[in-house]
Amino acid sequence: MGKKELQSYSKILKEVFNFDASPVAIKRAQASGESINKGKVRMCRAILDAAEGKTLTLCRENNACFGASWHLGFSKMEDPKMLKMVKQFVVEGEKLFSSYGALDNLLSQVGDVPYNKDTCFILSPLENTEAEPELVVFVCNPEQACRLLTFVTFIDGVMPKIKIGGPTCRMAVMYPLLSSQMNISFQDYTARKISKMDKDKLLVSIPFQSLLTIIGNIDKCSAGTAEVEYPKEFREFLQARMSARK
Repeated sequence: MGKKELQSYSKILKEVFNFDASPVAIKRAQASGESINKGKVRMCRAILDAAEGKTLTLCRENNACFGASWHLGFSKMEDPKMLKMVKQFVVEGEKLFSSYGALDNLLSQVGDVPYNKDTCFILSPLENTEAEPELVVFVCNPEQACRLLTFVTFIDGVMPKIKIGGPTCRMAVMYPLLSSQMNISFQDYTARKISKMDKDKLLVSIPFQSLLTIIGNIDKCSAGTAEVEYPKEFREFLQARMSARK
């Protein structure tokens, strides 16, 4: 798939869904000594920056978030003392959970991630990406998220197993990559504050192959450009019902 096709897809999506920002293409690659961006990077902020036009590479060496090194698989949390310290920060420092048991319950639901020590994540606006991405993330409002979800269920009616809570990098990136399913993330509350995410925005992550299906059905679904129609029998039923009320 060429860059021109990806540019056309981005244009279609922006026009149909009226997105303020670009869809963000994410692709994994083998890490190398060269990086497009030289500064430190946080995944939660990188998604927003890519939506505004930047291309960024996030790898173990330039990752700025300690939690992300675990949630993106850059390092393994094997040291019990380290794990205890991290949990203490989340529960007693960030105050995101009422107890260690509550945190453990959440962690048991987010799934494992592979060891990505030698992997980098390349983020860019969909229209600027050079190669077919694995995942596309939308920074959108609830109405736009609803329309995307409608498209995901349009073909077969199967609802994706959405996990809306949990760390941003885990749930907006790793979970949809590994499950090959759409996911919705509000960003975790700490990430929202650090990344300065707009209050009316959330993240919708869709594997690229599923996105192609959405694009192919834009003119067939009312969440896209298709008009709502009333079949003759149903229209006559509604008219009779209204007449009876009068």
